[in-house]
Amino acid sequence: MAQSFNVIGLISGGKDSFFSLLHCQANGHRIIALANLYPSPPPLKNDSPNEDTDDLNSFMYQTVGHTLIPLYAEMLSLPLYRQEIRGTAVNTAKEYSTIHVGHHDNNVSSSTASDSDDDGDDETESMITLLDNVKAQHPEANAVCSGAILSSYQRTRIESVALRMDLVPLAYLWQYPKLPTPIPREGGLLEDMAAVGIDARIVKVASGGLDEDMLWENVCAEATRKKLAKAMRRFGGSILGEGGEFETLVIDGPEGFFEGLMEVGSEERKIVRGSGGEALLTFKGGTTMRRQRRQVDDRGWLEKLITPTRFDRVFELLLDTLDQDREHAQTLLSRPLNEILSSKQYNWMDRYHICTGRWTTRISNLSASHVKDSAQAQLKQICRTLMSLLEHEIHRSTADIVFTTILLRTMDDFQVVNQKYAELFDARPNPPARVTVACGKTLPSGVNVMVSVVIALGPAAAHQHLHVQSISYWAPANIGPYSQAASVRLGSDDDDAPAIVYIAGQIPLIPSSMEIVTLERHSGQAKRDHDTATFRLQTTLALQHLWRIGKAMDVSWWVGAIAFVVAGEDDIRDKASTAALAWSKIHVPENLVEETGRPTPTNETGFDVWNERCIDNRSFVTGQENVVLPDFSCLSLIDDNGAELSVGYPVVPTFFAVEIAQLPRGSQIEWQGLGVSRGAVRIFETSQEDGSSITACSVASDDKIFGFISFGLSSTQDNLVDQIESAISVLRRRCKVSGTAKGHRIAYTSHEIDVTRFEAQIVPCRSVWSVRGEELAVAVLVEYEKEAE
Repeated sequence: MAQSFNVIGLISGGKDSFFSLLHCQANGHRIIALANLYPSPPPLKNDSPNEDTDDLNSFMYQTVGHTLIPLYAEMLSLPLYRQEIRGTAVNTAKEYSTIHVGHHDNNVSSSTASDSDDDGDDETESMITLLDNVKAQHPEANAVCSGAILSSYQRTRIESVALRMDLVPLAYLWQYPKLPTPIPREGGLLEDMAAVGIDARIVKVASGGLDEDMLWENVCAEATRKKLAKAMRRFGGSILGEGGEFETLVIDGPEGFFEGLMEVGSEERKIVRGSGGEALLTFKGGTTMRRQRRQVDDRGWLEKLITPTRFDRVFELLLDTLDQDREHAQTLLSRPLNEILSSKQYNWMDRYHICTGRWTTRISNLSASHVKDSAQAQLKQICRTLMSLLEHEIHRSTADIVFTTILLRTMDDFQVVNQKYAELFDARPNPPARVTVACGKTLPSGVNVMVSVVIALGPAAAHQHLHVQSISYWAPANIGPYSQAASVRLGSDDDDAPAIVYIAGQIPLIPSSMEIVTLERHSGQAKRDHDTATFRLQTTLALQHLWRIGKAMDVSWWVGAIAFVVAGEDDIRDKASTAALAWSKIHVPENLVEETGRPTPTNETGFDVWNERCIDNRSFVTGQENVVLPDFSCLSLIDDNGAELSVGYPVVPTFFAVEIAQLPRGSQIEWQGLGVSRGAVRIFETSQEDGSSITACSVASDDKIFGFISFGLSSTQDNLVDQIESAISVLRRRCKVSGTAKGHRIAYTSHEIDVTRFEAQIVPCRSVWSVRGEELAVAVLVEYEKEAE
């Protein structure tokens, strides 16, 4: 059952904060107090509103109409707490951290440098005092809600404060305009607000096409929406006012939530004109008119409240396809060597390995088997080793780590290991992306935890992170020491240079509740049928998370993906083939045909027509417009003679299903992806007579080359390392890799590998499967980075 929070509602008077509160209540949470920040000097004298003349023009806070905020306490019958805004915007970076505002840390790389030399208090910190006062009166408070929609600037600051106050950040409107809804609406988010009775008046205009005649119009009304749409199409800007084009003040809302409405007469409003066509309203006062209390609580607005559907249209069709395609399920066989693999104790040597390239350094297989204690104690020693290597050999800090792989013996150790791991990135806004799985007995004897990291070597500006910690409808919040994604740019001096994107492992959490998605077992339904349907649902939802995060990071093509799978004694083949089928189908969307027979376009996302015309659809991380994934226009295929071929269908990136012992939260599947942003991709594919399969792709004129090598069980010989090295030699010749660098290697294998002869990051597992459903002995990823000229 999803957790119910006691929520503090941050309000500015604007439409977004109140609409977000409605979604909080719709998701089962309880609003216990309202909180507001106002500009200095204090607006209240003698307990009555004064004329409002203070507009801070802040990126963070709306202050127009702040003298009317006290009326909301009576309108909503909730206690209201207010705090004066102190300081200014000291840290103007998109991502916010207390490191930026005077908290010195010797272990800080340039990625956390402030955009300002001012050591004064940042205005964001005013929220600390405000929320501290609320918590003193309401110790049961455990969450805070904001109206952030598209502004990472606002969201990251609220998240920073909330988490330091031990409050869960809620932002149910985050990316809301880009999410699918049950039915298309011509008026988008503003129409959804109107449907539940939100009356939000425009109190400031500051954009071309918006003049003072629009002041005090209801922004949710159809006529006003049409005016806004016309202005935004002509002059540009955000139809929702996200760029400061206009600001609003809510004067009424749905009965059952609003117990009164605000009345402000024309004589109490005054227009103040600014430069460049800007105009705003100031207020001498206002009153509250309470509604007649009903005998029963009127919550009819809940039925009118639009909430995004779970799946984008293309993933809804994908799930239907998986449910209908049962052919592969009929070929179920007990997997070869199952009994041996599930009970075998692996004894390969644990030793760390360092591989340095032009843009990244990898430290692989860090462990502490000599520490005969808990996983937490072993991780403590691993952290010491890592910090020493970073300082003395690599000359970098933990701020430069962009991706981490954590292998546990048992998922029972996850919480204690996570707590210790978090200390490496304390107070940093953007920890690395991460994947965590439990390998069981396949880890070396005595090893309870093993860690591998990717370290970016370029300047801080050359790598970006995505770290959304607010609960929303968009994708799972990462409330903890890992980001959803991190990227490393291949070219430190060029903002438009291609980048490699590392996506954190994605499990099938319902974003709005952070619970694993499941299906109820129907009466008479066979357990196997129920389990199969549940796995397909989890496969699809987790893959959608990967997709949404990839698009936010401007991924145009996947280098490859791993589906970590937990399986029983006789269903691994079915689960591996289901994941492979999902991966293949989503890259050939023509196969996802509706009942009408109409193919679904590759850019079908399901959000409404009005939003497609009027909403800023750029990536909220990179700013790239019209992100398409997969983007076949960035591909070229290279034949054995080096000739470039036209791209046909299907072209499916490399995929492997890897069976492990356990996943976080009892999930059955976890997707991990490696993507390319803004880069041309060349694809090579070769099959060898020894049964190996070699696929490679190069990015940005061969600046980065990824090779995937796999061997089926039937083709594996005793000298597996020699077989792999032979295939790598073919790969190097095929892709014309120069130099002597061995490149970084990751081996997913159910076989023991002699790491004294084959230096690689090892991910030991119970079994590995190809996209064609073949069981493999090993799958190896090899990375080469072109040396600087």
